[in-house]
Amino acid sequence: MKRWLAVAGLLLAGCQAGERAARWDTYQEPVAPQELPRAAGLSELKMLWRRDLGDGPEDGYALLQPAYSDGGGGDGGVVRDGAGGALYVASRSSVFKLAPADGAIQWRRDLESELGAAVFSGVGIAMAGAVAVDEGGVVAVALDDGRVIALDAASGETLWAAPLGRQISAIPAVGISRVVARTADGLVAGLDAATGESVWSFERDMPALSIHGDSPPLISGDAVFTGLASGKLVANSVVTGREYWETEVSFASGRNELERLTDTDSAPLVSAATLFIATYQGHVAALRLQDAALQWKAEVSSRLPMALGGGRLLVTADLGAVVALDAGSGEVLWTQEGFRGHGMSRPLVVGGGARVVVGDAAGNLYALDAADGQLLEKRNLGGGAVVALAAGPGQFAVFSAGGRLSVWALHAAE
Repeated sequence: MKRWLAVAGLLLAGCQAGERAARWDTYQEPVAPQELPRAAGLSELKMLWRRDLGDGPEDGYALLQPAYSDGGGGDGGVVRDGAGGALYVASRSSVFKLAPADGAIQWRRDLESELGAAVFSGVGIAMAGAVAVDEGGVVAVALDDGRVIALDAASGETLWAAPLGRQISAIPAVGISRVVARTADGLVAGLDAATGESVWSFERDMPALSIHGDSPPLISGDAVFTGLASGKLVANSVVTGREYWETEVSFASGRNELERLTDTDSAPLVSAATLFIATYQGHVAALRLQDAALQWKAEVSSRLPMALGGGRLLVTADLGAVVALDAGSGEVLWTQEGFRGHGMSRPLVVGGGARVVVGDAAGNLYALDAADGQLLEKRNLGGGAVVALAAGPGQFAVFSAGGRLSVWALHAAE
C-alpha cells in the first residue's frame, strides 16, 4: 500500500500535515511521472532466488538495508564472518542470516516478539579489518523504542542492548571496536562493541525544520563521518570521538524554512582519499578525506545513497532522475530523465562497472548501460516498492517494501 507522508519523524520534523508531501519510500516529491524510456530488450538480469521475510518497511516507516559479509577474504567493504560469506537482512520483526547462494536461513532472531519493539533500522555490520567482539563480528540494529541491539554475526546470539532513550534515525555503523548510532534530535554516540556502554558522544543543535535525518554514519579507517541536519559533515575518531574536522557541505537559502532545508541525509561514500556526500536541496560534493578540502561540487540534490563504479558516481536525484557524474571532476556524464516521478530507489553499480541497476515504487527493477544511461531491461518483482539494494560477490540483493528479498546476478546478454 502506497503512503504519502508529511509528518514529524517520518519526513519533516516540525511540519504540519499537508505542508509538503513526499514518497514514503524514497522521499521524492510528487511530480507528474515522465514516460518511461523504452528498454532495449536485453535479458541480462537473472534471479537466483527470493524469500518473503514477512513485514517489510511498508509496515511502518523503517530503514531496512541488506548487507553482505565476505566470509573472511575481505575487500574493505564487508565484515569477515569466517563462514563462506553471508547475507544479513532485517524485517520489521526479525533479523536473518542467509546463505547468499540459495537463501537458506542460517539463523533468525524474532526481536519484536523477544524484546517487545519492532526493528526500525538495520543492518549494520563491521567493515573488513575492523576489531570485532569475536571471530564472528557484530550485527547491529536499532529498535523503535530507541534501543541499539548487537547480535553475534556467527550465531545470532544477543551480545547486548543499549537504550539511548531517543528515536534512532539511521542504521548503526560498526567498526574499530565501536557501534556508532545517531538519533533524530542530533545525538551521535559511540558505543563499546563488546559491552554496549557509551564511550563518547556529541550533540548538535537541530534546525527548526529538517528532514528526518537518516544519513548513516560511515566508518572508514580510524574515522567516522556523519552528515548533519544543518548541511554539515563532521569527522570524528571512531575510538575516542575526538573531532578531526567539521565542514559546511550546503548552505541554507530561500524565502522560508522549507526552501532553506539543507539536510545532509545521503550516506557518505569513500573511495581512496576522497569522500562523496550529497545534500537535500543542495549539492553533491567531493571532499579530500584528510581535511575536507572541496575537490568539486555538482548541482544535484539527493537524499539517497550513491554508488561508485567505473570512474562514475551514480546519484538518484530528488525528483527521481538518475545522474552519472565523473567521479574525478563532478562533470555530468549523462542523466536519465525518464525516471522522474516514479519513486526511484538508490542506484547500484554491477557487472564490473558496466551496468547500473535501480528500482521504483511500482516494484520494477531496471538495468541501465553505465556508459550512457540507456535503459536495457525492465523486470517487475512484485512485493511492493523497491526500497533497498546491496551488492555482494557476483550478485546483488533487492529488498521490497512488502518484505520480499530477491537476489540477482548479471549474465551475458542473450
